[in-house]
Amino acid sequence: MVGKDLVLQRNGPVDIREIAAKATLREVRQNGHTYVELRHVGKRVIFFCTICLTECFSDNVLFDHLKGNLHSKRYAEAKVTLFGPMPWPFNDGVLFFNNSRENDPLLLDSSSQSNRELALVLHPEFSGNGTEVTSRLRDGSSSHNGAKGTPKGANGRLNGRTAAVTEDNALSNCDGTDGQLVIPGVLIKDAVLNLPVHLLGYGNIAYKIAEASDARKKISKIWCAWVGQEASHGSDIYEQSGFAIVNFSYAYELGRKWPFDDQDLPISAGSFFEIDDAGHRGKRRKKSFSDQEASSEESNGQTGTSQAIVAGSSTGTPCNLEVSPLSSKSMRRELRKQKRLAAEKVCDICGRSMLPGKDVATLLNCSTGNLACSSRNSSGAFHLFHTSCLLHWTVLCQYEVLADQIAKKGKSKRGRKAKTAPKSRIESILCPECQGTGIHAEGEELEKPTISLSEMFRYKLKSIEAHKAWMKSPEVLSNCSTGLHFPSEHLEDSEEQVMPLKSFPFFAVDL
Repeated sequence: MVGKDLVLQRNGPVDIREIAAKATLREVRQNGHTYVELRHVGKRVIFFCTICLTECFSDNVLFDHLKGNLHSKRYAEAKVTLFGPMPWPFNDGVLFFNNSRENDPLLLDSSSQSNRELALVLHPEFSGNGTEVTSRLRDGSSSHNGAKGTPKGANGRLNGRTAAVTEDNALSNCDGTDGQLVIPGVLIKDAVLNLPVHLLGYGNIAYKIAEASDARKKISKIWCAWVGQEASHGSDIYEQSGFAIVNFSYAYELGRKWPFDDQDLPISAGSFFEIDDAGHRGKRRKKSFSDQEASSEESNGQTGTSQAIVAGSSTGTPCNLEVSPLSSKSMRRELRKQKRLAAEKVCDICGRSMLPGKDVATLLNCSTGNLACSSRNSSGAFHLFHTSCLLHWTVLCQYEVLADQIAKKGKSKRGRKAKTAPKSRIESILCPECQGTGIHAEGEELEKPTISLSEMFRYKLKSIEAHKAWMKSPEVLSNCSTGLHFPSEHLEDSEEQVMPLKSFPFFAVDL
């Protein structure tokens, strides 16, 4: 424009490789691969295929993976259950991959950008064969004013008055008709608060039961289908569940009590390592003078603090450092990193890392209005798991209760001389880590666990293996679903029947 100078603003360091990777990701998603995402491994940006749990360290590796036999097989398995008109509104990084909440402009459709922009595009056009990412000026003819907004949840936040839940006012159901629900006594960032949650929607739990000619009954499949808020959850065919799943966006300080502050954080050997966004632990690299922040600190003579940190961590002695309010940037950065390491958490069900910003969940007892873990501690702490892992665990608990009921009925019909039917040790939905159910504790007495650690491990392994079997032979439904399959429970020459079970609510927290 005449009379105007072109000024390029630089708000911070620009990583050309990350920008190129985002451009590749945008093009890949436009070709239907919505389950591919970016993750950070150290200082490197990689591609991650969620349905295959596969890391791809370059464009070529990603394209080869998307054309490979393994991906084709996993995609065919997932297409039946995870792709549909009403997808699961979660992104936990291990099964669910809803990316509608992303607002990165580099991942938006190019039609929503300005008329003339510097865009990173695939050159030549993406065709599945390994291509390089280049940058070029591209003229656009779009007249869009901007990108469409992204929803905050499945159907947005509910409106209405807040319904507080106290010890004396138990929550009779979790339908959210009174607006937001408030969960009492929840530990959030070193403070015990009343936590408001809003309803996301419902999942209908059903199962397939087979009955043989000799009256034997076995449950071969059990699943949860996402129906959102549109379906009638209070219908006669689905009973209201006594538990619900509360979804969080994962952060390191969620659900746990910090015994120390940043100022008196003990230095540990973990300071030699750093945790990346993919959950990997790598050896910390020495900083070079190419790093502007590091070189400025070196030039200001602030290396003594860093050397003290390394010396304290190498000796392994538990020392507390007194840090003044005017401490160096390197010290504050080291303390934040150590707090991250101290708070590092993996899902107790699958053993994979829970990543910041991804969806994690805990259990809510709808009868008492308390989190399930509240009956096992008095501090407000709670346990978190990948949303899909906790859902599979919940479905497994429902299966164990049903199997126990069927076994008892079969025993009564066979009479005294019949063999004793196996008894399920899970009698209710419970937290897979502490076995809490969220009941009201009398006085200071806490709920006691009833299942040994070895048995709990077997149950968790059972849910993982049953979900793998489900992916190979899922139930074809009209809604997106996930579930468990037990091939060993198949009965020859039997008739199978689908039976409805529970309507299971899902809530979300905005922190």
